[in-house]
Amino acid sequence: MRFRRQVGWCVAVAYALAGARRRACARCRVPGTILPIVFHDSPAKEVEGVLAALKKWGFRFVSSEDVLAGRAADENCAWISFDDGWCETADALPVLERFNAPASVFIAPGETARGWVWTDNLWNLLSDSEWHPWYALPAEERYARVDAAWAGRVHPRRLLDEAGVRKLAAHPLVTVENHFWTHPSAPHRPEAEVLDELDRAQRTLTDWTGRAPRLAAYPFGRGTPSLDAALRARGLVPVYTRQGLVTAETFGASRNMALAGMTRAENLGRILQAWPKVGVTL
Repeated sequence: MRFRRQVGWCVAVAYALAGARRRACARCRVPGTILPIVFHDSPAKEVEGVLAALKKWGFRFVSSEDVLAGRAADENCAWISFDDGWCETADALPVLERFNAPASVFIAPGETARGWVWTDNLWNLLSDSEWHPWYALPAEERYARVDAAWAGRVHPRRLLDEAGVRKLAAHPLVTVENHFWTHPSAPHRPEAEVLDELDRAQRTLTDWTGRAPRLAAYPFGRGTPSLDAALRARGLVPVYTRQGLVTAETFGASRNMALAGMTRAENLGRILQAWPKVGVTL
């Protein structure tokens, strides 16, 4: 897995040097287009490089509130978000300040308590065919299997703790949003269970930050039209942070620019495809 990700990064860099990334961005520089950029555990140096490139290409950084209110309709805009609340996210705050770039951070409070995302410990232990079936397992069984695969070793803390999330939420450029409780793959679990995770995360994040999240990003970018309707009935806007099932009136599939640590397929998809306007059905 580690070798595949390194190869993917090398291929992505080659395409970037060939100008494919610039051409993809150029296709988004039309009125009404929002360019969503999603980071995970990217170090501050990479975040700075992406924001500097966007600034050079004439993009203005907007917040999720701007997007929801339609205030970005007539400009070339980029919306920055971070999934999961990795420790590296806090390191990127000075970069956001330098570029005056608002950012949304999607938090799964159940993972925050453990300090790690359940898939993170598997990438270097198991092949895709071995751990992908775990998506369909209940959370308790997923974590039990992670512990067994980890062979009793200590899980390194990779995510910010509750205090770190509270500190993020207090930053004037950051809004904390909902990423469900245990980072489940929503289409693989019963809908009632997924919505229970959503509601539990919503209550907890509201308590931690003093602000009720308005956005809910599906873990792994996997949602369904039925869940979209249930989220909207709760006053939340569903967000897809990877290419997947996308319905009308969502933000569309938010594709990353090429970032280290992503797979070859992810990087190629992010570079060679333009990002859609808000509300586009793919």
